[in-house]
Amino acid sequence: MHPTFEGICGQDTALTLLSAGLARQRLAPAYLFVGPDGVGKKLTAGRLAEALLGRSPVAHPDVLWVEPTYLEKGQLLTVREAIAQGLRRRGSPQIRLEQVREMAAFVSRAPLVAGRLLVIVENAETMAEGAANGLLKTLEEPGLATLILLAPERHRLLPTIVSRCQIVPFYRLDELTTRTLLQRQRADEVPAPVLALAQGSPGQALVAWQQYEALTAERLTAWEAPPPPP
Repeated sequence: MHPTFEGICGQDTALTLLSAGLARQRLAPAYLFVGPDGVGKKLTAGRLAEALLGRSPVAHPDVLWVEPTYLEKGQLLTVREAIAQGLRRRGSPQIRLEQVREMAAFVSRAPLVAGRLLVIVENAETMAEGAANGLLKTLEEPGLATLILLAPERHRLLPTIVSRCQIVPFYRLDELTTRTLLQRQRADEVPAPVLALAQGSPGQALVAWQQYEALTAERLTAWEAPPPPP
């Protein structure tokens, strides 16, 4: 196993496949990381990027990290940006055609620092058909770029996109591994019902536990508040 993947648990198939590519220095032009949310796809993509670049991919000029967005008054906002601005949207965020065009422009240039470019696309399944069709040309002609798409299930992407990617499978974890990972996050007190609902996804268990704690605190505050005046 390549040392860059140290600490990632329960995904031996994916890590063995990627480690072999790193050892041979022969990576596919595009990967599709397929599996449930919260089991390590995003973490593994970041570690792979770090191994290829020799440093953290955060704010790296040769890395483009793409997230689903909302369209607000002509501006694209990620989920975090929308929350920070206090916006409440009814629809779901998606990877948009404008973002796919940005990917195409990005891969058409030469790397600035590293020997390659990297594009990581979260929730690739949220692409509308027009955006997905636009991505095909980039997958066919990636230049010096490696593309990594993250999605929960391959059938939620166009077959033509799937066929151009090397599939890297990620799986739900057993309960012991899930609890071990939660302990690392100091969340070892997650109740059994919350753990069961997460179905082998430490990330989903952590989110559910945080929501549970927030809801419990909110209810306690309401119960402890003085009654309204008559």
